[in-house]
Amino acid sequence: MDEDLHLVDRYLRGDADAVEEIVIKYERQMYAVAYRMTGDREDAKDLTQKAFVRAIEGMRGFRRESSLKTWLYQIAINVTLNHLRGNRREERELEESDAAVHPGALSDIIEKEKRECVKKGLERLSERQRLAIVLRAYEGLSCEETARVMGCSEGAVKAHYHNAVKRLREVMKEKGHEVRS
Repeated sequence: MDEDLHLVDRYLRGDADAVEEIVIKYERQMYAVAYRMTGDREDAKDLTQKAFVRAIEGMRGFRRESSLKTWLYQIAINVTLNHLRGNRREERELEESDAAVHPGALSDIIEKEKRECVKKGLERLSERQRLAIVLRAYEGLSCEETARVMGCSEGAVKAHYHNAVKRLREVMKEKGHEVRS
C-alpha cells in the first residue's frame, strides 16, 4: 500500500499523528505553490494553513482516484485562486530583508532583478498558464500529474505551458534580459 494512503487510513482510524506526518511531508510544496501564485509570503502561509484545514476536514471524501499529493495540490490551488479572485490588491512593498543586497555584488543584483522580472511576468499570465508553469517548472510535476491537478487534458497543459513560456520570454525581452531558447 502507498505510504500516503497508509497515512490517510491511519487518520481515518483516529490517529492524529498521521495528519502531522502529512503536513510535514507536503507543507513546503503547498506553501511554494501558494507563494508562487500570490507572490506574498504571509498570504502563502495563511493559504497553506487554510488548504490543510480543508484537506483534513475533507479527508473522508478523498476518493483515491488520484494520489494524495495531487489531491492536496488541487486544494491548495483552489484556496489560492479563490483568494486571488476575491483579493485583487496592489502588491505590498518588498520587505527590507528581501530588498537588502550586498554592496558591490552586481551579479546578485542582476539575478534578483531577473527573478523579479519573472515574478512580474507570472502575474501577467492567465491563471491557467501560471498554474501550468508553477506546477511543471517549479514543482516538477509531470504533464499527467499537472493535468489531473488542473482538471484538463495533457494537451491543454502543454498548450498552457507553451504559451506561458512564450509570454514570459516576451516579458524578459521587454525588460532587456537575455533569453536562452
